[in-house]
Amino acid sequence: MKTTIISLMLIFTFSMTIYSQSRKEEQLKTDYIESAFLEYDTNNLPIIKWENKDTLKVHIAGEFEYMSKKRWEKYLNKIEDLVNIKIVETKNIAESDIKIFFGELDAYFANYKVTAPKNVNLTKFDNWNSRNYNSEKQLTNTSYCIVPSKTRDSKRGSFNIKKTFLKSLGILGELENDFSILNRYQTDNNTQLSKNDKRIINIHYNNSIKAGMNMDEIKIALNSIDIPAILEEKF
Repeated sequence: MKTTIISLMLIFTFSMTIYSQSRKEEQLKTDYIESAFLEYDTNNLPIIKWENKDTLKVHIAGEFEYMSKKRWEKYLNKIEDLVNIKIVETKNIAESDIKIFFGELDAYFANYKVTAPKNVNLTKFDNWNSRNYNSEKQLTNTSYCIVPSKTRDSKRGSFNIKKTFLKSLGILGELENDFSILNRYQTDNNTQLSKNDKRIINIHYNNSIKAGMNMDEIKIALNSIDIPAILEEKF
């Protein structure tokens, strides 16, 4: 009798472990989909990302603020590991892939040839981002602006710099998670990449995820990715 009870307990524990792992896998897939797709006029735009690139060159204009260059470089190094693309800074704006501008929005729109939206009050915006991609939805160049005069504090500034860089990688969606840097808002707990954020970034640059994929194609692609291995990875 005792042996039977122990066996049942082991089976129950094993079943609950498998169930819990399965839930984690499905939640990660859901989080990725919410993070990767930008909803526009109730429709999800196709996936965009950098493809066929082994290096991304970043140009910074204006006075870099809100975080030390050492912390910024550490952040970029982590992104490099997650997307398997080398990220380097360049002083030559003409050769850059990602342009970061610290200054006012009107100067950003004028200098970076970004079209200012109509009927939008821009006076309260502390950041802006723009992306260009080809017919296959592969990114060709991106830029973003950090507006110091509208940024309330260093924590908000650091959040904007990091999150908007992820938008320059094609991660355009958002999560309702106070611990995720992919949250729409800066919270007390999301100034750093969470483990889940790192997993999402890594999935976006998995070879199975292709620029131009729609929602149905992404769901199929996610089933071909070793999600359990990503959950176990010590990012």
